Amino acid sequence: MLTSLLNVVFNWGGYFDTIFGDNQDAKDAANQVFNTVQTILWIIIGIVGLAAVVYAVYLGIQLARAEDQSKREEAKKHLITVIIAIVVTLVLVIFFLYLLPAILQAFQGTTVGGQE
Repeated sequence: MLTSLLNVVFNWGGYFDTIFGDNQDAKDAANQVFNTVQTILWIIIGIVGLAAVVYAVYLGIQLARAEDQSKREEAKKHLITVIIAIVVTLVLVIFFLYLLPAILQAFQGTTVGGQE
């Protein structure tokens, strides 16, 4: 199954040529859809990131206000988890929005989400 998914990803630009042929208007429409989805993803990532930062601040306040050691340890574990989640999310966003298209373009010679 992983091989099939990778095959789809690496041949994505070729699918545009197969599906649309020489129809440049259809290719432009597909690229516009990819650009719109990319914009929507940035908005969603911003909202989720803001919620994660607010939650991290809340956990920091809980850590500072904790009176016994068990509450401090629990808040500390949650805070570490939130920080790791934020870092992993940022790395994945950078990978999928910037590095993966560059890798595909280098190997395939086509662009996904941009003008050809």
